[in-house]
Amino acid sequence: MTRTVVVTGASAGIGLAAARRFAAAGDRVILLGRHEGRLAAALEAVRQAGAADPAAIRADFADPAQVREAADRLRDACDRIDVLVNNAGGLFRGPACLQVNHLAGFELAHLLLDRLQAPARLITTASLAEAWGVLDVDRPLRDSLWHRSRWLAYGSSKQANVLFTVEAAHRWTKLGILPVAFFPGLVRSRFATTSPLFMLGKLIPVLFTSPQRATDTLLWLADAPTDDLVPGGYYFLRQPFAATPRSTSPKRAARLWNASLAAIGDR
Repeated sequence: MTRTVVVTGASAGIGLAAARRFAAAGDRVILLGRHEGRLAAALEAVRQAGAADPAAIRADFADPAQVREAADRLRDACDRIDVLVNNAGGLFRGPACLQVNHLAGFELAHLLLDRLQAPARLITTASLAEAWGVLDVDRPLRDSLWHRSRWLAYGSSKQANVLFTVEAAHRWTKLGILPVAFFPGLVRSRFATTSPLFMLGKLIPVLFTSPQRATDTLLWLADAPTDDLVPGGYYFLRQPFAATPRSTSPKRAARLWNASLAAIGDR
């Protein structure tokens, strides 16, 4: 059976590399991205990779209305979604970082929940940056002084990604959805060279990778037998990977989930 795979943040980098590999494997691929020109180029690249009927939906995840519009278009286009790759993200100061990197994907998954039919996979791109997150799980959009630093805000958003995966596993595994997260490594890009992790990467070269290699664990998570994976698990190089206790605490995960529901419900 041909799978339907939705990839957010698909117009460049890891998202595009993954979309091309899904297409080459014969999956139906739907791309979500913010930049119209890059998204059009990505769609053509996916088509050339072998996708018979790829589609692209433009959506800026900084705008909740566009997230909902994208969900509506996906629901119209898909009776079912087999793999949802929650990959969109960026580097921003303040609440925008949590909106784009966490709440948009959180809301999109909820809006598509009835399309994620068993056995579905929900795969979220996380990061070592979760280790320095200063996330207020009860008020994720709080305009914290800490989040005036783009990298602290980014760390908090990546902490939220792992916590989302933990609680999604608690709530959605019984629905036949397998939520997992992965650290792709430090992808060689202009983004990576501005990261505090860049210095760590100089000491541990294995952390550095290309967008193409970074997709290996993502594709494995989409394809591996269910029994080989742990619901709510966090992976790197196809192996379980340790996150900080603040990012894996079931109590913090439940509190963030409830606060995130309140945040998207207040709009």
